[in-house]
Amino acid sequence: MSPPTTTDPQRDSIFTKGPADVLDHSTSEIAIGTKLGIDATRKLAGEGFRRPWPPLIRMSEEVHRKIDALFKTKP
Repeated sequence: MSPPTTTDPQRDSIFTKGPADVLDHSTSEIAIGTKLGIDATRKLAGEGFRRPWPPLIRMSEEVHRKIDALFKTKP
């Protein structure tokens, strides 16, 4: 999964027009609507990404135990 800080809206998003559900009343035309595609994958140098990729954020064991305790299901 890509951290949100490495997703650039200008570089990594695309709008495209295409078929939509006829019951979708938010479209400007019947059965034709706009789709939004977001590329949140890791970028390579060949794609123009020149900085080092940031490391993944990992939870410490202490935080992991606290989260497990919060979401532990009771019988």
